[in-house]
Amino acid sequence: MRRSIRLTAMVAFWVTMGGASCLGKPVLPDLTLVGGDRSHTEIITAQQHSFSIHTPSDAPLENTSVRIEVNGGESLTPHLRSSGSVDCSSLASVVAGVVIPGMTAEEKALALWRFVMDSCYHGRWGTSLDGLEHLNVYGYGYCGTYAAVLESLWWTAGLTARHVNIGNHAATEVYYDNGWHYIDADTRTYFLLKDNRTIASLDELNDSVELWTMLRRGSSRKAGKKYYYMTMHPNGHGRSPVYSNEFTMAKGDVLTLDWHSRGKWCLNRGQEGGKEPAWEPPFYGNGLFTFHRDFKDRSQSRSGLVSSTNVDWRDAAVGYIHPQNAKQEAVLVYRVKTPYFIPETTLSGSFFRKGTGDSVEMDISTDNGKRWVPLWHADGSGTVKASAVTAQTQQVTTDVPWKYSYLMRLKMRAGKSPRDVGAYYLESTSVLAYNPRCLPALRPGDNRIIFSDESKTGRTVKVTYAWRDDLPIKLSTDTPFEGEEVTVSVGVTNHGAAEAHGVPVAVFLGNPAQGGVEIGRDTISRIPVGGTGLARVHWKATRKIAGRAVNPGVQVYAVVDPDNRVAESDKANNVFSRNVKVLSPPDVRIPSESFIRFERVKDHPEALAVVATVRNFSNSADYGLFLDDHGTGEQVVVTMYDGNPAKGGREIGRETISRLFPLEHRNVSVKWDIAQLKGAHTVYVQVHPPANLTRALGKREPSVVAVPVDLDAYQSCRGI
Repeated sequence: MRRSIRLTAMVAFWVTMGGASCLGKPVLPDLTLVGGDRSHTEIITAQQHSFSIHTPSDAPLENTSVRIEVNGGESLTPHLRSSGSVDCSSLASVVAGVVIPGMTAEEKALALWRFVMDSCYHGRWGTSLDGLEHLNVYGYGYCGTYAAVLESLWWTAGLTARHVNIGNHAATEVYYDNGWHYIDADTRTYFLLKDNRTIASLDELNDSVELWTMLRRGSSRKAGKKYYYMTMHPNGHGRSPVYSNEFTMAKGDVLTLDWHSRGKWCLNRGQEGGKEPAWEPPFYGNGLFTFHRDFKDRSQSRSGLVSSTNVDWRDAAVGYIHPQNAKQEAVLVYRVKTPYFIPETTLSGSFFRKGTGDSVEMDISTDNGKRWVPLWHADGSGTVKASAVTAQTQQVTTDVPWKYSYLMRLKMRAGKSPRDVGAYYLESTSVLAYNPRCLPALRPGDNRIIFSDESKTGRTVKVTYAWRDDLPIKLSTDTPFEGEEVTVSVGVTNHGAAEAHGVPVAVFLGNPAQGGVEIGRDTISRIPVGGTGLARVHWKATRKIAGRAVNPGVQVYAVVDPDNRVAESDKANNVFSRNVKVLSPPDVRIPSESFIRFERVKDHPEALAVVATVRNFSNSADYGLFLDDHGTGEQVVVTMYDGNPAKGGREIGRETISRLFPLEHRNVSVKWDIAQLKGAHTVYVQVHPPANLTRALGKREPSVVAVPVDLDAYQSCRGI
């Protein structure tokens, strides 16, 4: 009887612990931050093929990668277009994606100007003066590269444009409505004439130097005549004679384009950058191009082949290619070409070497075969695996016909029998660097993808999109303004075999392993097996760390059990991050008194129009690399008063601007009945904060600009 009681107690002990199995292994929770990784794969055999990808329209989406793999035949210049982004494969496709039918010439010019500022950013590194190359490969550069992109896009859109040099600064002017207009993408600016409607030219700015400021209030550091000269580049300016996005993929080749970087970029700083290597850009993407030639499959082994000497292509029975004649060197030279910059490449292969009298070597050339750099030679015997990493491809940074390509050479020599040495396969894996803003991205909702290439023969291509759309980190506002109070919710799922209690979750701004700042933490009281618990942290949204803006956005990290106090079966899945786009709030106001005008109203001699220019000044490059890092003002109410509204001034009228993009200006006009009025008056124009700004940051006082007006002068001019 006593023995039975002791056994019962032991059973009760094991059940109470809930942390051990009958085999003695602990039964533990597995607290996981599930990433919501998604993918879509399409097998394509037609020359042009379209398909759809649907993602939740009400959830944030992060593009991960797009992969093109050739499973058979050759694909000549494979190309993907997405309805979620502008097609940057040509200048014409950019214009087609940005310009809307029915736009005026000025609307076209400004739409393309905005596109450039949303696709490129200012950097102190050498880039290209080819507009298409700059867009796709770099996306960062000097004022001159901005000018090369914008001028070439204007010409492509049917506008007349010219490149202007102002001292040491390069910019652009565009011609429409019988005049030139100075619009600068690098400094993110244009200036208005005194009519507050017309964008000024350089000549007009020099004639009225006070216009060299968007505020026109007193003196400006920009005031004073500027020395400048112009050059016009019609007929496709912005295209160098060497850059091309044409390339070929054969069976076994794989192109993977990631939206994130891997720490590989162009070290060359260009003519103006000096000889020191460029430091890492704040925003770029890295991908991989795998060039693979399997010599067991002779049908695809000759794709990309520049030359071959003393190679036996017919002896397929042995399973590898080998020299045709012994004691003579056999040489194969392949060209690897991509439409992107190549910071680094790895040459590899599998070879056969019978003995010391046989040799296998791999070389690379980045000057079209003038000079070869040895990378590897075989030491062992039997089947030998090779791999050699080189950054020699960084040398191809000038405008030469072989830019973005290199030659790889395989050399073999057999001492006795031709079959004593051979190659099973040859491969190179090139790291690519490019502007991820020009990739064919997905957007929340329905996406239409079109694949095309220039192949005339049969081929099979596999396309795979990868993205994340159900993120465990969610914000109450997906794109908050700087300073906006938001709630960060972290969903923790228990994939383990035991219930979890008292689970702490910490949220960080930036990577906690690299000095990220903790925002806050919360504890989830209970997470059942297979269930999900929510931790919530309040955050005053910011993209600033140590007072400086983090570009191009800020990474918010969630860490489950940061102090390692909860026993789990797997700790490797306790960290997750997502990029959060925090916007600079819209700065909507009337620049100064000179932006308020009084105009006669046609056919209404007793009325006067009060016209005010309202502009959104949220555009500082110190805050965001791109113009779309700054907030749009929505539902901006402009009210005009006869007299100070704080002291009983009478309302003349009001108008609402539905939307005002960063740097955009709008003129609002209110008709003022002055038939019964005389003498000196002061008109106050009140600009209320945008509705979306007050919703995000709370109530704010309107801005007010006052302008005196002598109504007697207007009455006498009309003969009243």
